[in-house]
This record gives sequence, C-alpha cells and structure tokens, in this order.
Amino acid sequence: MKKLLTTSLLSLTLISTIGCSSVSKREPRQIPEVKVITEEVRAEIYHPPLPQEIRLEDIRWVVITKDNLEEQIADVEKMLDGDFVIFGMVPTDYENFAWNIQEIRRFVRQQKEIIMYYREATDAGKNDEKSEWLEKNTKMQEKKSSSDQAQTSQEKNKPTESPESESILGKVGNFFTNSQSKDN
Repeated sequence: MKKLLTTSLLSLTLISTIGCSSVSKREPRQIPEVKVITEEVRAEIYHPPLPQEIRLEDIRWVVITKDNLEEQIADVEKMLDGDFVIFGMVPTDYENFAWNIQEIRRFVRQQKEIIMYYREATDAGKNDEKSEWLEKNTKMQEKKSSSDQAQTSQEKNKPTESPESESILGKVGNFFTNSQSKDN
C-alpha cells in the first residue's frame, strides 16, 4: 500500500511538472492607455412658474361700541336677512391678525427671492432678463386663470339636482367645493 501511494504521488508530481513546462509562455495582455476627457454638461432643471398673486376679497369691518350697538345689530340683520351673527376681535387679537398677514407677505417675498436665486444660479434665464421672465410668468398665470374661469362657468351651467333629491353627501361635497373655489 505504501508502495502504491509513493508511486502515485511521484507520478502526479512528474505529470504536473511536465505539463506546466510544455505550456508555452504567453505575453501578458497590453492594457490600453486610459484617456480622461472632461466635458461640462448642464443638467436640465425644471423651473416652475411663480405662484399666482394672492387675491383677497374685500372685508367689511364694523366697529361696535356701547353707543352704536343697537344700530349695528339692525344693520347686520338687514344685510343678513334677519339673522344676527357677529365675529369679533379684541384689539390685541386684531394686532395678532395684522402680524400674521405681515408674516405671510414676508414668507411669500422670501420664496420669490429663492426662486429667482435658483433661476440665476442655474442659468435658466440666459435668454431673458428678470423682468422679461416675470412678464412671461404673468401671461402664463392670466392664461391659467382664464381657463379656470371658463371651467367654473361650465360647471355652473350644468343642470343640478333639486335640493330635495340630493343626498347629504352631495350637499357636503358641494359645500367644500364651493368654499374652496371662493378661497382661490
């Protein structure tokens, strides 16, 4: 058994030595020279239009004092066809209300400045000046506003169900739709 093992080990060593020496030497593959070319490629960035201007509805402010309480109640009942409802604010709450409006204006102005900064930083306005872009934006907003008004007028001309046959869900949906359209 020992003789068999020695013979097989010697045979394997001899075969591997002869096999490796019979293989011709290959030259290593030449690696091509790497050329680095740098090109500046501008990324296309979407620039959304500025938000539409805020259009606020007129508000009628009524100042009620001890002296004009009865007169103001009569005026409000006349405006509301007999219902009397008043929402009031004390002077400090009115100051807070005015402060909130100023904060909204500040926020909108800052957002506009950020948009203008990114337009200039990304060279989006290469072909037009700031005033030209603002004019284009105004025209886009007017076009959108007119299409929104046309859609609203089409919805008003649609026949509606009678109030008695309309479900409570329909009434609630109409309430929210109407209140949202007034906000815009």
